[in-house]
Amino acid sequence: MNRLLTPLMCALLAAPSFAQEKPDNNQRIADLERRLNAMSQELEAQRTGTAAPAATEEGRFGLAPAASKVYAVPSGLSVGGYGEFLYQNFDSKLQNGAKAPRETGLDALRLVLYTGYKFNEHIIFNSEVEFEHGGYSDESKAGEAKVEFAYLDFLIHKAVNVRAGMMLLPVGFMNEMHEPPAFLGSQRPLVERRIIPSTWHENGVGVHGELAGNLSYRLFLVNGMNANPDAETGHEGFTGASIKGGRQFGKEAQANSLAWTGRLDWAPMPGTTLGFSLYRGNSNPVDGAEPLVTTLWETHVEYRAQGLQLRGLFSRVTNSEAGVGALPATSDGFQTGTRQFGGYLEAGYDVLRGSGKQALIPFVRYEHLNSQQQVVSGVTADLANDVTVKTCGVSYKPIPNVAVKADWNQIENRARTGRSQFNLGLGFYF
Repeated sequence: MNRLLTPLMCALLAAPSFAQEKPDNNQRIADLERRLNAMSQELEAQRTGTAAPAATEEGRFGLAPAASKVYAVPSGLSVGGYGEFLYQNFDSKLQNGAKAPRETGLDALRLVLYTGYKFNEHIIFNSEVEFEHGGYSDESKAGEAKVEFAYLDFLIHKAVNVRAGMMLLPVGFMNEMHEPPAFLGSQRPLVERRIIPSTWHENGVGVHGELAGNLSYRLFLVNGMNANPDAETGHEGFTGASIKGGRQFGKEAQANSLAWTGRLDWAPMPGTTLGFSLYRGNSNPVDGAEPLVTTLWETHVEYRAQGLQLRGLFSRVTNSEAGVGALPATSDGFQTGTRQFGGYLEAGYDVLRGSGKQALIPFVRYEHLNSQQQVVSGVTADLANDVTVKTCGVSYKPIPNVAVKADWNQIENRARTGRSQFNLGLGFYF
């Protein structure tokens, strides 16, 4: 602020002398007044913290670009967000040739607002409020409005900082970095929706930081998942297709037992990331119940340089057999896989590399996942949960913050009930 006060005071002192010169100096005086007004507005913006920089392609502290804007403001309030729209046209035939028409869909998939407040250099509040499918109302009950994260960050040292509140779990690529222009494809990879739940957030506390050797880490203690469905609250619980229904979202979460989650990333050179993450906790928090230990781990690698974008990820989930077997035999949770896996490879290339801010990225992705690789005795695995997805498409960015996408998904499963589809996506962040 002092940097701006000095020229402002000089300009104010100079104004009378300009006014006493020739009458034809009126234009110069008007120009000076405009400059003073602009400088005053900038001073006020810095004082209130509203002069937030535009979100860039690089995130901070494990978060995506818009989600981490608050860390870059001098002080005070920061506002960001993103939006996502999706058009889906489905093949009228299933993989086995049977006719099964499905309605074409056009969805206001997500509208997200990030708000943060920088109290000082060491204490920061950050939050995300998300509206899905047009938002929730009495007329549109299928929509959804929820807080996706809301936490305080205590920035102590580059190597050790403390985060507490409702937090995104640091697993996979998509869970923390899920703003639409940040990933290829109209939709997030299926592996990072069914094997790794997205978007996964829970209440907790933990530490994060950057270490020597281009290492970064996050380690959190959070409330665990809940495999048991609850019709009264709408909690889904585990199913044969995914464990994602076990997320408690910080909503009056049962916390009789807690879970650990952590991540370690290494950047050996610019544009390259190799990492590993882990989640482990009891997913049956009912007092006296048989523990259901859920362990999820994944390893990932990314390379981005010279217009080339490569990603690879593999994840495995295990649920203790005794815990799953103790669930009611008639429940969906009893169907959940005691062993699950999923992985994908993705490659894209910016054919407009070097042409300025625009990007045109054709890409391909191959995914394979199985949420019932192993099941408890008495359960027959559904072959429809052994899925292969082949995707090819293109993403066009007129500027880094906006993406227009088109792609084709060929979706097959061992039950031969897969259905292919064409997608169009529109996404942005700010």
